[in-house]
Amino acid sequence: MSLETIISRFGYPALLVGLLLEGETVLLLGAFMAHRGYLSLPVVITMGFLVTFASDQFFFWLGRTKGNQFLENRPAWKPNVEKAKSFLGRNTTVLFIGFRFMYGLRTVMPFVFGLSKFDPKRFALLNSIGAFLWALLFGIAGYAFGQVMEIILVDVGKYEHWIALGMVITGTGLWLYRHFANSTWKGVGHGQSL
Repeated sequence: MSLETIISRFGYPALLVGLLLEGETVLLLGAFMAHRGYLSLPVVITMGFLVTFASDQFFFWLGRTKGNQFLENRPAWKPNVEKAKSFLGRNTTVLFIGFRFMYGLRTVMPFVFGLSKFDPKRFALLNSIGAFLWALLFGIAGYAFGQVMEIILVDVGKYEHWIALGMVITGTGLWLYRHFANSTWKGVGHGQSL
């Protein structure tokens, strides 16, 4: 089965699952595949936006509705929650848009915003802006990566399956590292960087 057949059959469902597990790498890969003509870049970026927006909304409402109870059952979360709380007194607009790019705060910040009874409407607005910027940035980066590979390799089509495999292996490695290396976050499988 060719790469083209696999992507045309499983591309968007695989993108969805991948975004839930390792968002940045999968979004880069999806955008690279869009550059190669297998996927649509606007659809890839839209899916990235929707997944990150929805997962952040989930963690916000988890913090808002079950926050303290959830923390009682997961004492390993407490140090990271306390670290995230220390950021709340700062410019929340900048913090909210930028936390997606801060290792260790990707999942916990929406949870802490919910725990702190942050206004849900303002959260949804800032979440939509931050999620859109995140998806757009990584989508454009993945597409640009495809253009760079085309310049370097001239006939990138001969190597695209190896490039895609390398990106999948890199993403899997990053996901495994983030999932298992940080013992305070074991058991959390969220789509974007933790």
